[in-house]
Formats: sequence, C-alpha cells, structure tokens
Amino acid sequence: MIRKLAKMLIFRVLAICLSIVVSGSSSVGSDSESLLTCSKFHFEEKVLEKLVRLEHKMEITEGKMNEWEVKLVSLSSKIDEQMKRWEDTFLSKLVKMDETVNQTKIFVKSVRDIQLQEQSRIYDLYHESVEHFKIRSQNESEMYGQQINSILVSMSSKIEEVGVAEKRRGNAMEIMQYTFQQDQRRFNQSFDIFLENTKFQSNKTIIELLSKQQKVAVTACVYPGRSFSDSVVRFSTVNFYIGINDIDTFKSSGKFVCESPGLYYISAHIYTNTKNGFFHVKKNSMTIASSVSHSTSTHSTNPISAVIELQLKDTLYVSDLGLTIIATYSCLSIMKIG
Repeated sequence: MIRKLAKMLIFRVLAICLSIVVSGSSSVGSDSESLLTCSKFHFEEKVLEKLVRLEHKMEITEGKMNEWEVKLVSLSSKIDEQMKRWEDTFLSKLVKMDETVNQTKIFVKSVRDIQLQEQSRIYDLYHESVEHFKIRSQNESEMYGQQINSILVSMSSKIEEVGVAEKRRGNAMEIMQYTFQQDQRRFNQSFDIFLENTKFQSNKTIIELLSKQQKVAVTACVYPGRSFSDSVVRFSTVNFYIGINDIDTFKSSGKFVCESPGLYYISAHIYTNTKNGFFHVKKNSMTIASSVSHSTSTHSTNPISAVIELQLKDTLYVSDLGLTIIATYSCLSIMKIG
C-alpha cells in the first residue's frame, strides 16, 4: 500500500511538472521548443531513475520486515514450547498429589475398618463372657465367685486398653491430617513462587528483546568559542539524535548516558592547533581509546573511534588534555549497533 501511494504521489508530481513545462513552452518561439523538449526528456529520465531507486529501497525494507517477523514467530514458538513443558510438569505433580491423597484416604478407611472389627470382636467377647458368667454363676456362684471377679477386672482392663488404643489412633489421624495440610501449604507456596519467578523472567526477556531492537544514535559538534576546564569536550550543537530521552544532559555535560544497554560505536574527529596534544574516549572514567595531534602541523584533524559494550547508566565521552579545540570542525557520533 505504501509503495502504491508513493508511486501515485510521484506520478502526480511528474504530471504537474510536465504541465508546467508544456504551458511554459507555449509562450516561447520555435527556437526554444527543441531545448524544452530535451529538458523534458532529461527530467523524465531523472524521475524514473528515482522511482526505480525508491522501489528498490522499499523492497529491501520489506525483506527486513519479513526477517524480523520470522524471528518473532520463532521466539514465540519457543516460549510456547517451554510453557507447554512447564504445564506438563505441573500436571504430573498434581496427579502425584491426587494419588497420594487417594492412598491416604484408603489407609484411613482401612484403619477405621480394622478398628470397627476389633471393637465388634471385643464387644462380642464381652457379651459372650457375661452370658457364660450368668449361666455358671447360677450353678456354681460360690465356687467361681473369685474367678468371675478376676475375669471382670481383666475385661475392664481390656476395655480400657481398647479406649487407649482408639485414642492413639485418633491422635495419629490428626497428626497425619496436619502433616498433609502442611505439605499441601508448602507445595502451594512453592508453586506461587515458581509462577512469580517465571513471570518475572518472561517479562525480563521481553524487555531485553525490545531494548536490543531500539535505535539509539547522536551526531553533535563543538559550539564555537567554548573551552573545557574539566577536560570533558562538550558537543553541544546536536545535529541529529534518536532514542535519547535526556539530550539536554548530553549537551551540558558532554557525557552520553546509556539508556538502552547494548554494543555501541563511537567516532570523533578533533580539529586543533595544539601540537602533540592527547585526547581519549572514556567509559566511566576508564580510557577505551586514545589519539594524539600532529607533532609539526599547526592545524590538524585527528580521528578516534571505538566499539564498547554499555550497560544501563554507563557514561561515554571524549576527554582532552589541554587541547585548543577549534569549533565547528570537531564533531562526535555515537550509534548503537547491537
């Protein structure tokens, strides 16, 4: 769509220019007609040549956009695959938790069944003993009186033991339930922390990808009639910049402050009449590259360049050691290349 609009706009400009040429040629004699015809054809050739160049540039831009789209689709598929693996892992863990819960329920049910069977057996034994006692007591009440008393005492102790055992089983069940609740609470906390870390890492990865694709560049020159007592060269005349929010700090301090981490290229040329004068490119007060002016020439232009990795809030600037810098002819360019 952009290509069609550009072509339509250029053809309209061409038509207007041709109409102006034709209207102008109607008021001139036959001697100037041949000259205007040649100029018209020359103009058409230039316009067509610019159209071809514009179309070629648009094709290149379209190709780059397609490459970026393929890269983003690939990255999205990788993220989806990673999330799918995490989801499968979580599901398997939840299945194991369900199996553990089911096994616990089965164990509790079996314990309760055993308890009921034991209690029923004891109660049956008790009733049987009582009936036997009644029958024998009717016949031999005096002979077996002491034996009956001992049996009653023994049965009472057994009943007490059953009560104690039942209480212990109840305590064991409470401990098991409490332990299960603690394990479940720890699992939920670990799961929440894992989700937060995953979300943080995903956001960090997306921010890093966006930061790598951001354009950052500046071109500036020294303002006429300035001197720098702190040895930091101020390129306060900014001719072009992009991707820099605080350009005023760069103008006033001369230091480029990194707002988007990545790989940067810096290039500067210093025009001076100082012989054997040194100047440096520095990152956070550390010298990255150095150069020196001509030892015999009264005026010399001295280039310097470097490639450096910058992190957030890192500074990059040019430092001179007492040079007399001639403005307008001394400029600096910084560009993010990766």
